[in-house]
Amino acid sequence: MPLGGKKFARQVAFLFQGQVLFAASQIAVLLLLVAFGSDEQAGKEQSGIYVLALATTAPLYLFFDLNLRVVRSTDQSHDEVFLSYLGLRICCLLIATVICVALCGIWYPHRFGIFIAIMGFRVSESLSNLCFGEFQRAQQSDRVGKSLSFKGPISIVLISLVAFLSSGSAVMVGFTMAAVSISFSLFFDLPRAWRIGNPETSISAGKIVSAMTDVKANVRIAKRALPLGFDACVSSLALNMPVYFIEATLGTATVGVFGILMKLAYSIQIFVGAIGHTGVSVLAKLREEEKREQFWRLFSRMLVTSFGVGSLAVVGGTLILPWLLGLVFGAQFNQPILLMTLLVASCLTGSQRIAGRATQACGSYLAYTVFDVIIFLLSAIASWVLIAQFELVGAGIALTVAFAVGLVVTLIHTRFLLWPANVRDASSRKKGSTA
Repeated sequence: MPLGGKKFARQVAFLFQGQVLFAASQIAVLLLLVAFGSDEQAGKEQSGIYVLALATTAPLYLFFDLNLRVVRSTDQSHDEVFLSYLGLRICCLLIATVICVALCGIWYPHRFGIFIAIMGFRVSESLSNLCFGEFQRAQQSDRVGKSLSFKGPISIVLISLVAFLSSGSAVMVGFTMAAVSISFSLFFDLPRAWRIGNPETSISAGKIVSAMTDVKANVRIAKRALPLGFDACVSSLALNMPVYFIEATLGTATVGVFGILMKLAYSIQIFVGAIGHTGVSVLAKLREEEKREQFWRLFSRMLVTSFGVGSLAVVGGTLILPWLLGLVFGAQFNQPILLMTLLVASCLTGSQRIAGRATQACGSYLAYTVFDVIIFLLSAIASWVLIAQFELVGAGIALTVAFAVGLVVTLIHTRFLLWPANVRDASSRKKGSTA
């Protein structure tokens, strides 16, 4: 049964709490690298290296993830077990890691350590992410929030200690993040997801290997998920295009500054993401039951909430965060215009993702991919033109333009093409037949 209003709000609240704490740990990584660097420039350099490693590995791993979290959480009409998804996820992660190691050896041999650390982090986060999809499918998103609520504070404590002892070494901090993430994925998230998805069997290496070698199941799921994998890759490229152009034209230390401000700005998507992740499985269920009125009512509330949260964040963040960052970390971080553009871009990104959840819930994965291809192309072109002219502010404007257009296109599709008006509500048909 779909979640009721109070239960849905409770799920969102738990997920929001966990995502806030975990996002804080991710922002803390960059801030601590700057704070404990041997000098100001070295700190920004270490932060920039960390951001570059994240930005370089993200598209590859997100492609091979196939966005199985969304596929699993909306997979209401297919009789698949969690173990099959887990087998496919591990196979894909192995392929992604081999490719990433090879590319790193070619492009960044002098930064191999940080890339290995980030790869470990990516692999473990990917496993946890699939488990979160199982929780969402069971409409137990509060379990996601509880996991992140533990992981976030533990990460912050350990990162602070390691950053202090290592004088802000990105490699050491990266391996610390990877170790925490691996521990949670293997000993906390995976066992709980297994109990939900495969309640009649105990977890074992043999069963996992058997799932990995089940070619028919892997191909069957991958065929459904491939458009979303491509979409996730393109979406990541769209977000990271400014980082690539900044690294090429302005240097790694500038990437560190931009990375911190972008992380802070995009943290407003935490609440929006909690709404989207919790709501997508409910939307999928309502679509399967052809309950049009309830579907659009929930979707509209999700979208309006995203606009409200984003607007408050743009105003509050622009007024407070630049001054605070400048006070603690120096004048280079006190950039209200840049932060405002990034906050607006983040608001638009979150709303576009919410609008896209309706598309995902209806199984229109290809359409969602087309939206992100448009956003990616606009982000690449705008970054290339604007960063050369306006430097970091140009990067923020590029993201704003790309996601503004993406939101408009997504809303047009959602309103006019997603669920044709001639498909009647199942409850309306039932009333008509009764009459």
